[in-house]
Amino acid sequence: MAGKKTAKVDVNTASKAELIEVKGIGESMAEQIIAGRPYGKLSELTGVSGISARRLESLEPFLKVEAGTVKKSPQIAAASKEPAAERPFTQVGNTEAFVFLEDRNERQDALLILFGGFIFGLILLFLRRRSH
Repeated sequence: MAGKKTAKVDVNTASKAELIEVKGIGESMAEQIIAGRPYGKLSELTGVSGISARRLESLEPFLKVEAGTVKKSPQIAAASKEPAAERPFTQVGNTEAFVFLEDRNERQDALLILFGGFIFGLILLFLRRRSH
């Protein structure tokens, strides 16, 4: 494994390529480490498939978890008693997230409606020009 990196890499911020450079981490394991983020401490890596406590010991000289790199998940505002139709957005942390087309089928339906309206408009335009 010549050419593998020996400097410590932060598991919460490292790219896939940076993780692969670490001795003992391949492409598949790098993807699994990224998918399991964020980590509060290195011992949490044992939850990744293929990393046992023994393997973690061999990886510890190359990995680190820096303070402040763990991303906090947003806090969701308390549920409202109003029906969703009466409140078009919800409060998430200090930002507002518009709740619209939450479901994949709803998005597809909206696109079909827009596309259908576009086609209908073209047909009307064509018929108007043809009648003049």
